[in-house]
Amino acid sequence: MKKVFCLFFTAVLLVCFLCGCSVLPGEKTSYPDENQVSDGSSPKEPNSTNAEDPALTALRQKINHHSKGAGVAFIGYVDSESSEVDLRAYYAGSETGKAYPDLVRAPLYMAEGQELYAIIPPNDKGTIIVYPSTMTDDGEYADDKSNPLCIGEPGEALLLRCNLSEIYANVLIAVTDGGGALDFRPSLSMENGHLQEIAGVYDFSIYEETPDERSVQIATEILLEADEVKDAIEHGMKIMYTGNTQMIEGRTCLLFALGTDSEDQFVRERYYGVCDNLIYVYDAVSDTWAVLGRK
Repeated sequence: MKKVFCLFFTAVLLVCFLCGCSVLPGEKTSYPDENQVSDGSSPKEPNSTNAEDPALTALRQKINHHSKGAGVAFIGYVDSESSEVDLRAYYAGSETGKAYPDLVRAPLYMAEGQELYAIIPPNDKGTIIVYPSTMTDDGEYADDKSNPLCIGEPGEALLLRCNLSEIYANVLIAVTDGGGALDFRPSLSMENGHLQEIAGVYDFSIYEETPDERSVQIATEILLEADEVKDAIEHGMKIMYTGNTQMIEGRTCLLFALGTDSEDQFVRERYYGVCDNLIYVYDAVSDTWAVLGRK
């Protein structure tokens, strides 16, 4: 019996050691809406040197050089039903993922939302904490700091999916640096799709070249000629250029979202890519793009 108890205790310690971003005692790491807290990988192989990726070391140096309390990168728009495997693959294929490949193994927290971010503390003592945030009827944020969703280990980066709307964020991020703390909400500018300028935050996003206004206007006009888009707009939906591009069949297409707009949020329901007078529509079920109208 004593031997069995020791083996059980050792197993518990091993699980605790392998966990990345953690929740408070009594909370679960899997929720009815499939939110998850995960380090997303099998047990890490021992690293005798324990050396950090030089790219991340240089990034931390930039954060400190600019006297910022955290580094944040917008990776891109993702499906709200994406799995952990999907999100890590999406990060790995992004320009930020190519520049900072080690972050693909960072803990991942999946809140409800369609925006994927990477967050890194300024040093090996800094920690990242994610809190739930909602919007009141008066248009004010209500943050619940008594119920953190995710608590990172010192020095640990985080991949975060959040934000169902570009109007407001549904999480509050607190990053410590071993001394002070920085609170912010990751969100995007509706003008250019870039990360909102936030005091104390260093933006290390890698943005694609922004198409000129004329190109966006032409693509919008092409999209508005499609019957299914016309029908959707007649029924109260709106089309919005996301500020991003999407590589489809070797073509760089402007990415548009069709959705419903209210006072509180714009909810994306369908994605279109427009390029070379072609309109592509995204199929979330098969995760593929197809030419609109092609049989």
